[in-house]
Amino acid sequence: MLLAGVALALALAGDKAGEGRVPSSASPKTRAATPEAKPLTADEQTRFEAGKELYAITCAACHQPNGLGQEGLAPPLAGSVWVTGSPERLVRMILHGVRGPITVKGKLYQFMQEMPPLGVFENQQIAQVLTYVRREWGHTALPVTVDFVAKIRAETETRDEAWSEADLLKIPERQ
Repeated sequence: MLLAGVALALALAGDKAGEGRVPSSASPKTRAATPEAKPLTADEQTRFEAGKELYAITCAACHQPNGLGQEGLAPPLAGSVWVTGSPERLVRMILHGVRGPITVKGKLYQFMQEMPPLGVFENQQIAQVLTYVRREWGHTALPVTVDFVAKIRAETETRDEAWSEADLLKIPERQ
């Protein structure tokens, strides 16, 4: 169940407004994908490689190694602007889970069960897998740091329920 939860958390980082577009509530900075990725530092590359291994173990069964997901089981991560957009939302999804229907790449996904919270993952593990999905499959988003995950964990430590799509869309993006 833990493996499926991680996969679903990452899957839910979808596209609210439609194929290739960021939700209208997103900041202008995330509306256009960065055309070229800044090369990863040695530390970021290490995080990416560790995230790739974690993804293979925990996420690829549902989302596939290519990030395209499986119909009825897991939405795609590849090409999802929520993956490449707000890391604020991604970290929260992993920490607290997701409930209710959610739109990913213009398609509404409804799941029989809530995605369980995965706060048992260490900050480093969350940073690793999110760095990986934000830089794999042609994505050019910035890596996620352990300190960033720790900050979001501290800010949300009293939350005791999963996030809905509406809740996630209210979260402002930081510069």
